[in-house]
Amino acid sequence: MKEEIRDGSPDEHVLNTLLYYDVFRYPLNSYEVFSFLQVPGVEPQEVDDALRRLATEGVIYRFGDFYTIQDDPTLIKRRVEGNQRASELMPVARRQASRIAKFPFVRAVMASGSLSKSYMDDESDLDFFVVTASGRLWIARTLLILYKRMFLQNSHKLFCVNYFVDENHLEIEEKNLFTATELATVIPLHNYSLYIKLIEQNAWLRNTLPNFTIRPAFEGKSIPNLFRGIFEKCINPIATPLDRWFMKLTLLRWERMYKNHYSPEQFRIAFKTKTYASKNHPRNYQKKVMDAYYKNLIEFNALNRVTDLQ
Repeated sequence: MKEEIRDGSPDEHVLNTLLYYDVFRYPLNSYEVFSFLQVPGVEPQEVDDALRRLATEGVIYRFGDFYTIQDDPTLIKRRVEGNQRASELMPVARRQASRIAKFPFVRAVMASGSLSKSYMDDESDLDFFVVTASGRLWIARTLLILYKRMFLQNSHKLFCVNYFVDENHLEIEEKNLFTATELATVIPLHNYSLYIKLIEQNAWLRNTLPNFTIRPAFEGKSIPNLFRGIFEKCINPIATPLDRWFMKLTLLRWERMYKNHYSPEQFRIAFKTKTYASKNHPRNYQKKVMDAYYKNLIEFNALNRVTDLQ
């Protein structure tokens, strides 16, 4: 009989973190578990002790420095290879971010998605989180999408810009574990000061992931872009109505393609369309991840109860 895991104990919180990353089949080391713990007041040594204890009891599995819910050593190989691939792609991401930053009304660029978790495989895209000038988000987005379609054959692999906010609306509206993890892991590639402002204006993040750390800057030297400045000044007289027009056109396209596949609420989340924010996730990845996480919690807790009674 295994020792019962007490509610609110370090063991429970450690398990919850491992169960979330098990959705991605991604083992964690002790420091990573501590960093993404969902409660304050637990010290790194307590996390390390809990991991060792749970592994000894057979609740979780340890492979070298990594811990996982699954008794599957191939997950470690998968992670190490994915980490190496992410490291190799970081220079590519920096070049793409530099290119994105040259577009009109773009104010900051950050790597998000798999790369921001230091993992990439053959199915991963280079995802970017973009901050734009206020009231000009949809112009910036449209220009970037046109560039991708015309010059990159609409490839998502190395140029996926699917989340935009403007510099006056940096607070993320959906406040849950998924969005907190995404926000905590973005890598600033252009305009580090605006990244810091983004973190500051999402104070709720510390309530969800109290141990996360500010990311260092990965940006190269910023070069003034004369063309961008001239373009922004020339288009300024018609920019506001043009921005609204691009937003309406984009929403009409999304509704035509996807609205029948989602409930109104889920469509609103997957295809956020506001003057100050845009999110385009046709697979509604946030819901899939959170549903899988809750399923893990339910199944694991049920399994533990059955095991404890034997």
